[in-house]
Amino acid sequence: MAFINPQLEIERLPVADEIVMEPMDEAYRREVQTQQIIIWLPLLLASFVPFLLAQIYFLLVIPVIALVLAALVSRLVVKMAAVKGIALRTHDIAYQSGFHWRKTVILAFNRVQHVEVSSGPLQRKFGLATLKFFTAGGSSVDLKVDGLKRERAEQIRAHVLNKSNSTDFA
Repeated sequence: MAFINPQLEIERLPVADEIVMEPMDEAYRREVQTQQIIIWLPLLLASFVPFLLAQIYFLLVIPVIALVLAALVSRLVVKMAAVKGIALRTHDIAYQSGFHWRKTVILAFNRVQHVEVSSGPLQRKFGLATLKFFTAGGSSVDLKVDGLKRERAEQIRAHVLNKSNSTDFA
């Protein structure tokens, strides 16, 4: 049998931008906002220490700068969480992330060797989980999806493992 490798027409290839992404659960936005409060609140409180110790009003500029920085960073992080999305298709899973620099990862089910569902304390409070996909040849996570309801993550995990163990990829 001879080796055949025909050239493909680029115009006829599927376009990843046409994939309709399912947004992350609404609880994910609240979890991200809570994370930001947990991170920034101690820093904001600590920024008042120089003023309280020295009683110099000029030092109030430190908490003001910290507050502005916290607001800007938190807003950006929440917006980044809002653009994340996932799509299950017949032969693969697609994940989109990024606010300014968009990234779409498409992972074929036949490459998946292991799928893990995990959740930290804050995720458990909001009923969320992280779905981690591992493929052949690597020991690290190839795709990590935050912001899914725990039940949805388990459902996707079971579906992907069923598909990855299946020989029907026609």
